[in-house]
Amino acid sequence: MSRLTSIVVSTGLIGAGAVAWAVAGRPLCANPDLDTPLNPLGINRSPYGEVIAMAMQGPIESYFHGGMGTAHNHEDGEDCEACQSRKSAAMVAATPAKSSPALNVRFEQWITSLDKVAAARTNPKAASPALKRHLRRQAEDKLRFAYQLDPTHYGNYNSLHFFLTEPEVGTRPELTPTAAKLADDTIRYCLEQDHDPRPALTAAAAATNILHLMFSDAQSDNPKYTTTQMRQCLGLLDQCLTRYHMISQEWDQSNHWELLSPQRIDECAERLSFIGKIRNAAEQTIIRLEQKNRLPQAAN
Repeated sequence: MSRLTSIVVSTGLIGAGAVAWAVAGRPLCANPDLDTPLNPLGINRSPYGEVIAMAMQGPIESYFHGGMGTAHNHEDGEDCEACQSRKSAAMVAATPAKSSPALNVRFEQWITSLDKVAAARTNPKAASPALKRHLRRQAEDKLRFAYQLDPTHYGNYNSLHFFLTEPEVGTRPELTPTAAKLADDTIRYCLEQDHDPRPALTAAAAATNILHLMFSDAQSDNPKYTTTQMRQCLGLLDQCLTRYHMISQEWDQSNHWELLSPQRIDECAERLSFIGKIRNAAEQTIIRLEQKNRLPQAAN
């Protein structure tokens, strides 16, 4: 066989293989059962993913402030509750001018100033509606990515739920159905975690969000949810809180709470108190709806 003939045969075989791959691969790509979420290096839902999800809070916050038209810069010594990630910058800026800081302090101040400049808005004109929408879309996309990294993160989940349920904030017309599925997936995943009490709080928050969706639906002409389903969701919320207390007691005995910073511990206490108040208010709402449903029956 000549060299030219060999090249022609090889090219024909390669071409035939490419055609066969294209024909056979098309139905496989269209099969939803084979559609798996992208998870390079297995980083999603791993300890590394949890760290990256926490590190994304700063960029998400900057995009959100810009998209909502509330972007601003901190003056020296100013402390902003809405910008928790910049508290360290305010502390550094509050250093007395007459003191002579050490080299490492001056280097930290320089790094902090670079961070402030990167997030500072220099355009004297107000952001246009298109720019605000773009920034909100960026914040929403980053929240989705951060949620995939760590579905147990309390702040990321609740922020993403907020984007899905508020039409003036979110940039995709998904709203209630997607938010309900997000909450259900979050509860399922968080209740599988038995090494840390904090995912149980995220699951409890997701249960309260489902209750809110049910209460909103109850105001429509044709409600989809009954008070029995609301009671079941309330029971799921109680299950999440019970799980939190159980794992929390285990942490008390093993001194695992001492491994967290006082700020993280205070966050858990505040979230537990807040969810408890929401839980009690939800129960009262269900009782009122039950009484309202009994009135027509009593009249008959």
